[in-house]
Amino acid sequence: MISDRVQRMIEAGISYPLAKSSKEKKGEQEKLCSNENPLGASPKAVKVIKEHADDIGEYPESHAIRLKEAIGEYIGVSPTQVCVGNGSDEIMDLICKATMDPGDKALIPIPTFSQYELASRINAVKPKFVELEDFRWDPDRLIEEMNDVKAAFIGRPNNPTGNSIDEAGLRKLIGTGKVIIVDEAYGEFSDYSVVDWTNDYDNLIVLRTFSKIFGLAGLRVGYGVANNELTMALERVRAPFSVNRLAQRAAIEALKDKEFIEKSKKIVREGRDYLKRNLEDLGFEVRPTDANFLMVGLSQLNLKAPEVRNHLSQEGLLIRDLSDFRGAGPDWIRITVGKPGQNERLISSLREFLRDRE
Repeated sequence: MISDRVQRMIEAGISYPLAKSSKEKKGEQEKLCSNENPLGASPKAVKVIKEHADDIGEYPESHAIRLKEAIGEYIGVSPTQVCVGNGSDEIMDLICKATMDPGDKALIPIPTFSQYELASRINAVKPKFVELEDFRWDPDRLIEEMNDVKAAFIGRPNNPTGNSIDEAGLRKLIGTGKVIIVDEAYGEFSDYSVVDWTNDYDNLIVLRTFSKIFGLAGLRVGYGVANNELTMALERVRAPFSVNRLAQRAAIEALKDKEFIEKSKKIVREGRDYLKRNLEDLGFEVRPTDANFLMVGLSQLNLKAPEVRNHLSQEGLLIRDLSDFRGAGPDWIRITVGKPGQNERLISSLREFLRDRE
C-alpha cells in the first residue's frame, strides 16, 4: 500500500535529522541546536495571539492577503509576488510540485538543510548532491553539474556552514536558466538578500521564514518570493487555509516589531563573536558564518561529534551533532547562538571537558 519511492525512503532511513540528547542529563536542557531566536518570540506577536485566541473557531483568510501586503512592504516587493505557506517547508514542497515533474533532478550542494532532499524525494524528484569542497562555494563547478537538472536549492546563508555563494556566482547560476531556489531563512542575520532580483529573473524563487529572527518557529509561517507567473503557479498547488488565523496575525505584528528585530540582531552578533573567539581560544575550528549559528570543527582536538554532544547534553545543553548531515560528518558540530548566559555556560562546559581529557 506504500508507494515505491516512500518505501525506498523508509528502507534507506531518510528523514529529517533531529537533534539528539544524552539519556543522562543534569536538570533542564537548554536548546542551542535548532537555530531559534534566543529571545523567543516577538512580544507584539504574542500579544496579538492572546487577544484573538477566541477566533480559532473560524477558518483563516485563505490567500492571506493582509499578510502578503505586510510582507511586500517589509521586503519591498508587490504582494502578488508573495506566496505564504505553513513554514518555508511547505513552499519547498509547492516549488517541487509547480516547477518539476517526477523523474526530474534537483541540484543540492552539501552539506545543507535536509528539507531540500526530503521535499524533492517526496515529489519523486531525484536529488543530485554536489559536495562543497572545504565547504566553499565554487559556482563554476556547480554549473558543470547542472546540465541534467531542472532546479537547484541554494542556502544563503547556508545551513550548517553559515557562509554564502557571492552575488556574482549566484548570477552565474541563475544564468543557466534552471529554477534557482535561494533559501534566505537566515537573511535578517546576514543583512544581504536577493529578493529584489525577483523582478529581473523569471527563474528565481527566494524563500523566507518567520521561524528565525521573528521567533515564530512554533507557528510555522514561511513565504516564497518570485515573479507573478511563478507565484501564481505556487498558489495554484497550495492547499487552502494552510496558514492558520493566529499565525497570520502574529506574523503581521512581528513584521512591525522593529525594536525586537534590531535587539535580536544585536544579541546574535555579539554572541556569535563571543562564541567564535572563545571556541578558537580552546582550539576548535570555527567556520565563518553570517547566520545565528556556528559550524565548529573537532578533528584538531581529536574529538568526535557524538562525544561532545553527549557531554554537553549531560550538562543540560543541546547542540547539533552533524554526523548525519550529508557532506559534514562526525568531525563537526553546529552551535546556535544563545543568550549571553547560555553562551558562557557552553564555553565553561567545553573548557572543563577539555581539561578532564588532558
